[in-house]
Amino acid sequence: MKKIFISLKPNRSTNSNGGGNFFVLNFEKFFKSNNFKITYELEDNIDLILVIDPRKNKNFNKDYSFEDILNYKKKNSNVKIIYRVNENDIKREKSIHIEELLVDTMKKVDHVVFVSEWLKNYYIEKYKLNIKCNSIINGCDNNIFYSKKNKQKFINNKIKLITHHHSNNYLKGFHIYNQIDKLLNNNKNIEFTFVGNYHPDYKPKNIKLLPSCHGSNLADLIRDHDIYLTATQYEPGAMHYVEGLSCGLPVLYCKNGGGAHEVCKKSGEEYNDLNSMINKMELIKKNYNNYINLIDYEYLGHKRCCEEYLKLISKILK
Repeated sequence: MKKIFISLKPNRSTNSNGGGNFFVLNFEKFFKSNNFKITYELEDNIDLILVIDPRKNKNFNKDYSFEDILNYKKKNSNVKIIYRVNENDIKREKSIHIEELLVDTMKKVDHVVFVSEWLKNYYIEKYKLNIKCNSIINGCDNNIFYSKKNKQKFINNKIKLITHHHSNNYLKGFHIYNQIDKLLNNNKNIEFTFVGNYHPDYKPKNIKLLPSCHGSNLADLIRDHDIYLTATQYEPGAMHYVEGLSCGLPVLYCKNGGGAHEVCKKSGEEYNDLNSMINKMELIKKNYNNYINLIDYEYLGHKRCCEEYLKLISKILK
């Protein structure tokens, strides 16, 4: 039985909704069912190390630094290291200067997995990297995030938009959301629900604000709408639009949205600004069933994501 060490110890609370935490829990479950042993301690006889974050931070269940992992490899030269990259610095309102650390980590592992092709190209082109790598796009729990059959659409000819963000980082899309709020002063044919933490610099008057939620409560909210909207910028590979699609909603996504287009392009429309967003929204409304029929629910699920990791890890451990 092969043993995998994961550098992020998961929070098993039902209230934990972080993307990395969700990934680890599903990775653990899937690989255990495929006859792997999963550990969160740098113990003896580890075959493969999966680095989720090179930083050590006990407040976020990261008990080991990347230096600890490299010291383990020095004593156990056969162990292989994979680094899953889900970060960049430009997605933040204020830089934390993390990319230098991430790139240094990429150069010292056996293989790098980026959460989108966009993120892979971003790092390789910016830092002229020559590394073994590929991209594996995130998947969601489609036992929770699934499409509603025989759903009523555009009730009273009104378009119901929804988005959800746990972070209130301005680059999550508030440049568009604030404009929509002002638009709704004079447009009663659009309704917009924002779930999560709104940016503190602006207080919406017309957007329906709901607190952060997760799991089935969040999925029920999404399914009660017509179109999923994301205005997030430079996002490496977010879960929110994956969950929106998996609930059966076409997606409006921002042109500079990072990895969003890789997931949403078949079942959504890209926009540049508020005016183009409105035009694309009307286009989706007119051809709604065409977009719905192109949603690949199997691809959006976490099983597909884990199967891609299994294929990669099996090859590395041969």
